[in-house]
Amino acid sequence: MKKLIIVAIILIGTINLNSSILVIKASKDIQYKSIVNSSVVHLEYVEHIKPTCTPITKDEILSFKYRAKQILKTNRIICKKDLYIPQENRVIFKFGTIEIEKDGKVIKETKKYIRFRNIDGKIEKIYKDGWAK
Repeated sequence: MKKLIIVAIILIGTINLNSSILVIKASKDIQYKSIVNSSVVHLEYVEHIKPTCTPITKDEILSFKYRAKQILKTNRIICKKDLYIPQENRVIFKFGTIEIEKDGKVIKETKKYIRFRNIDGKIEKIYKDGWAK
């Protein structure tokens, strides 16, 4: 009976020691406002995380298009507060059978050109005959 109790205590102790949390970490440096998807992150078990960090899950990374709110260094645990979902501001240019899709917001559209603002703030002008200025 004593041996059974000792074995049970040892098993409970090893279960508590090996309890790990599955988190997502950055595989390489992720730049500010860059897309965070499964190609730049990896899964890893850790023993503890900061109480202010709510780790993002694998399903969330796969189902939403996230961007970084700040620079995320290699092997850093990615928390929900580090990412945001951008508003769907996409500009689609149609030149016959060719379509060009860019992130941004349309400022002005005329018969000759489309002027839009990129997500980095730069204003571009693309003429409908295909050349950019």
